[in-house]
Amino acid sequence: MQFTFDINKAVACSGYLLEKEGGQTTVFVLMKMLYAAEREALSGWKRPITGDSFAALPKGPILSRIYNLIKKEVLSTNSDMKKWSQHFSDRVGNNIKLICPPDYDYLSDREKNALDVAHKKIKDLIAENGQIADILHKKWAEWKDPAIFGKGSIPIEFQDILSQFMDEEEVFDVCSEIKSVQSAKATLQVYPI
Repeated sequence: MQFTFDINKAVACSGYLLEKEGGQTTVFVLMKMLYAAEREALSGWKRPITGDSFAALPKGPILSRIYNLIKKEVLSTNSDMKKWSQHFSDRVGNNIKLICPPDYDYLSDREKNALDVAHKKIKDLIAENGQIADILHKKWAEWKDPAIFGKGSIPIEFQDILSQFMDEEEVFDVCSEIKSVQSAKATLQVYPI
């Protein structure tokens, strides 16, 4: 299931977490915090925050579009890349830095709460055990090592994450509802009222 990626929310989420980290952190930590926030949103209200797609890499899950923006694997003429570059430094080694705070009004209170919960969870894991990848691999059952499949990355489906919080019938119902809403939105865009 694909959602519409929201660059404004992606920038706001990343900036919000980087501010909580004193303005900079590693790409690894930022990715884990963003993924944990998306899981929090999915478990709470059955919708993602950013609309990004998820992927499993050897060191854990990521948000694909944001990861590509960080790595600059998006054309510099792309409007998402332009917006991203206004707020974040180029990656230096494995570090990323907030250079200009974004507009946090794109985030609702419950989205900020999900980011706060995710930030605390990841920081607590780092404080308990600096090597958090192995712990998260066990906690996040939807993650599979892509090397098992002979790949560098594999997609993590929305339904696989939801299935960690609900039974198969509930997952089906949520997915059906989302498809109906997306279909209605697409129809309204084609045939404006």
